Amino acid sequence: METKDLFDLIIIGSGPAGLTSSIYASCFHLKHLVIGSMVGGQLEYAPHILNYPGFTDISGKELRDRMVEQVKIRGGEIVTQSVTRISNDTENQSFEVETLEGGKYISKAIILATGTERRKLNVAGEVEYTARGVHYCATCEQFDYEGKDCAVIGGANSAVQAAVELAQAAGKVYIIYRGMELRGDPIWLEQIYKSRNIEVIFNTVVTEIIGDGNKVKGVKIKRGTVSNEENEKLLTAEKVFIEIGGVPGTALVIPLGVKMDAGGYIIVDERLSTNVPGIFAAGDLVSYGLSIEQISSAVGLGARAAASAFAYLKKIKAPILWGGSQIRR
Repeated sequence: METKDLFDLIIIGSGPAGLTSSIYASCFHLKHLVIGSMVGGQLEYAPHILNYPGFTDISGKELRDRMVEQVKIRGGEIVTQSVTRISNDTENQSFEVETLEGGKYISKAIILATGTERRKLNVAGEVEYTARGVHYCATCEQFDYEGKDCAVIGGANSAVQAAVELAQAAGKVYIIYRGMELRGDPIWLEQIYKSRNIEVIFNTVVTEIIGDGNKVKGVKIKRGTVSNEENEKLLTAEKVFIEIGGVPGTALVIPLGVKMDAGGYIIVDERLSTNVPGIFAAGDLVSYGLSIEQISSAVGLGARAAASAFAYLKKIKAPILWGGSQIRR
């Protein structure tokens, strides 16, 4: 499929940041398109979301469906394709976006909202028990671990914060870390070592997640790097939280010269503009100072990116939207 239509804006990524950008772009009457390979992004893996304003408990899929419905009601169009290339036509001040499926789209501005992909352990049982005891975000999950034994995999801030939160209600929390020292901020480490029900297991990796076919029952762990039966044992746990970070989806803009920080996240200014004019970024792939890897922050950044794209395209400040929009094309 190919189109030669010129869009004001193309939003790459159809997670919370991208979908929010579309809703605001519609309110600003920007001719735009959302392109993403997986509509909803990481919402697909969140069975229960408890911290999104307006919902005491909602599944990731339901929240995704509500966002998509709102995008379409406002007039946005979503194309489910995989973007493979973005080229910058500096002479015509436009960008061409190409997809794996053969689509070619041209726009005056780009919002990159491809998010991050949670790193996986890639061990037996992980896929089978995802959302059935295996989770990738402790702060997103339903409060159903009270009195239960939990295992947190990882040793940086996301892992230690998850452990502190879980310890408020869980029976026992194990932090399983391959290193010899936790890498969290001092304020979190202090709480870890003060807690009576958190145990840190260093120099250890998870080799398998064990279950009964329906839910998680524990993890098989191995100390050190030597593989033998003496080094392996089964650790009982009903909840496993994999907190080993994420990989930002920034590969598309590397050839364009978009600047990134040491972690591979996109460097943006207060308008979420990159160093390449016309390219904006929103969501979890922006530098750490702006994103906290939560749906609410992704939504906020998506709205700001759309407003900044409008200001870039129209050369005027984006108007405030509240209720029925008075904006005219």
